[in-house]
Amino acid sequence: MNRDFTIRESKKINDLLSEVIKSLNLKTVGFESHLPYSMYEELKNKLDSVQLVPAKNIIEDIRIVKEPLEIELIRQSIKITERAFRGVKEMIRQGAREDEIAIEMEYRLRKEGAEKVAFDTIIASGERGALPHGKASNKIIKNGELVIVDFGSMYKGYNTDCTRTLSTDGFNARQEEIYKTVLMAQREAIKSVKPGLKASEIDSKARGFIADAGYGENFGHSTGHGVGLEVHEEPRIAEGQNDIIREGSVFTIEPGIYIQGWGGVRIEDMVLVTKDGCEVLTSAIEKEFEIKGE
Repeated sequence: MNRDFTIRESKKINDLLSEVIKSLNLKTVGFESHLPYSMYEELKNKLDSVQLVPAKNIIEDIRIVKEPLEIELIRQSIKITERAFRGVKEMIRQGAREDEIAIEMEYRLRKEGAEKVAFDTIIASGERGALPHGKASNKIIKNGELVIVDFGSMYKGYNTDCTRTLSTDGFNARQEEIYKTVLMAQREAIKSVKPGLKASEIDSKARGFIADAGYGENFGHSTGHGVGLEVHEEPRIAEGQNDIIREGSVFTIEPGIYIQGWGGVRIEDMVLVTKDGCEVLTSAIEKEFEIKGE
């Protein structure tokens, strides 16, 4: 087997880097801009004749477009979340405690094959649903409350991220109106996805729909984010983001409406950008409502 690289082991990474850089007689070396300052200082002292230049987003930009193997691993990770959610869904009812549901979700994710959970599972019921990233608490779920469930797994290094909003006793008129507003906003954003768009154009589809429905001030976060080796990576689907959407990108579409003192609704799916549109990768994870034609 031909190799065009050599594996080197070292207990002190800065010593090895310094040795390699000097052996190659390099005068300028780029480094990732989120390198810890202590590591930068140590390298700078060891390489006093070398110019160290921050290189922002070089690796991150390469990772935006997934290789076929990466997409397959993401699909497998999603299958794990599907099975785990199916097993936990029946627990989300009156009298259950948020943190107990989160513990069960994390157990089932691991049991179904996840290396670990992608992030702390979010279970936010009733008024706590107004907290977009509220961690599970010891709150008891009451009858008639909406419950936001945000969960994901890591499988062979690749993450998934999905959110569903459930009801403990059907939806009253206001809950149904807000839920369907978020669902329609998500559908509009997903329908717009295709290579060549700016990320902000996708965001504006969801944000504009929610604003037109009278809830613009209640949608405070971005519409989505890339998912892969990290749960949050490029591209960001948000206002002012001019990154061009490319075939092979994987990201979330997750609009929400959050009302203090009432609660919230968020619906999140992962999409894969295709040649002329996108595929919803998490479509098999059931929603409370489905809109005809989706």
